[in-house]
Amino acid sequence: MNDFDPEELERITARAEDMLARVEELRSEIDVVVGRGEAADGQVRVTAGASGRLMDVVLAPRAMRLDSQKLAEAVLRAAQEAQDDVAAKVDAVMADALGGALPGGLSGGELLDEQFGSVLESFESSMDEQLRAIDDRTRDGR
Repeated sequence: MNDFDPEELERITARAEDMLARVEELRSEIDVVVGRGEAADGQVRVTAGASGRLMDVVLAPRAMRLDSQKLAEAVLRAAQEAQDDVAAKVDAVMADALGGALPGGLSGGELLDEQFGSVLESFESSMDEQLRAIDDRTRDGR
């Protein structure tokens, strides 16, 4: 039977709070990361945010001389380059936070989500165990 240990509960809670604070800190760092891409000799420039969402598309006047197909290809190429750039920067932030390369071929965003889930799962499991111990004590009249 499990015995309720208030000190263990405090340690679990403190550890979970520390881990969640670090996850939030990383999310804040990642939220401001942007990537940039360009095509058509710099006439098409795109900026993407950490989520991969495009934030800005700039077409220089000369870009408007391109036919529609070439312009569309240039915008697509610049957008892909911006998204690749931001993904690499997010991965670098995560690798730096972890002290090395990212495990298992995960991207930085995927790893952050996975780690947050792991912290939450561990906390919930520990809390369930402590609650069972409290229930056991209550039933036993202690």
